[in-house]
Amino acid sequence: MSNFDVSSYNRQGKAFATANQAAKATTALSTTATGLILYNPWGSGKRLILVDARFVYSTIPAAAGAVMLSMPATVSSAATPLGTAEPIRSASGGAASGHVARAFTIATLPVVNVYIAPITVVEIATQSGSPVPIPEGGFHIIPGTYAHFSHITTVATGIGSYLWVEVPE
Repeated sequence: MSNFDVSSYNRQGKAFATANQAAKATTALSTTATGLILYNPWGSGKRLILVDARFVYSTIPAAAGAVMLSMPATVSSAATPLGTAEPIRSASGGAASGHVARAFTIATLPVVNVYIAPITVVEIATQSGSPVPIPEGGFHIIPGTYAHFSHITTVATGIGSYLWVEVPE
């Protein structure tokens, strides 16, 4: 973990969080996405600095696999995708205002994603998922890109969450 100080952003009202409100299934690499997608619209003027990304299984899959954090290989100026929205909250609790990010449980995205980091690996022998922490502040979602939980090998069903700060580009 880094020494990224999210508390100062939280005091300024620039730290936000979202999570699935019900268990969702992930998708593999595709422009059709389910699970939890954090999107930064083209032209937002903000950079989303990912502080935390988590996924926990609600159902253990039938085969070994992994949930990966994925992001697009290229930036897209396409309009913000339509989809099923999830609420975004202030990281200090309560309703959020002034954020540019959008969160979806289902969306058709403009660019195919690529895997960038493991989030959770499931070991079938023990029927358990092991979380893998991401480096705080290590991934930036620039305008026209997104972060998405994608699976390798086996569909994962569970709850995902993101914590991020928004800073000027």
